[in-house]
Amino acid sequence: MQLYHFPSPNPQKVTFALKELGLDCEIVPVDLGKGEHRQPAFLAVNPFGRVPVLVDGGLTLPESHAIIAYLGEKTGRLWPASPVGRADALRWLFFLSQHIMPPAGDVALRFRAKLFGRPVDEATVARGEQALPAALAILEDHLADNKWMMGAEFGLVDCAYCPVLNVIEKSGFGFTEFPRVAAYLDACRARPTWVQTPRLPGL
Repeated sequence: MQLYHFPSPNPQKVTFALKELGLDCEIVPVDLGKGEHRQPAFLAVNPFGRVPVLVDGGLTLPESHAIIAYLGEKTGRLWPASPVGRADALRWLFFLSQHIMPPAGDVALRFRAKLFGRPVDEATVARGEQALPAALAILEDHLADNKWMMGAEFGLVDCAYCPVLNVIEKSGFGFTEFPRVAAYLDACRARPTWVQTPRLPGL
């Protein structure tokens, strides 16, 4: 397998998952700061110009959550075995995509501005800060009865949540009102595989 990669949150989901699964995968660096994702060589792999992209034999698969689900199905590990369980895992991945990642991306403008030396669009950051609490409140309630996203055991869905919650916090959004989310994030970041996951300075 090959993974087209830049050490930002979406590719981190996949590298975290690969390490948890103990899978060998060649990392193909794509430097977003240098615009390599807009070059013809990479656009031939993903016309949308986004990382990560997983190549496994004849399969070329972009989109981090699709890759997470594929790795779960391929290995049968850290992924629910039943149709109901798999549907619930997809539900939480869709929830992350739809309700947490858009405002997280707005808040993370602070981090990206610092990293790439760009001005901060404070209006966009404020929009994200206003939208996040509603989604985080649902996550907070879910974690009242669950140690990890899918219950008592760590799984691939957690590999997807950790980098997003991490960049939210590193961008200056506090989890004071969401102590279970804060504790969950700390538990994810305490895993040796997360410590080994490549990341940008400050993440």
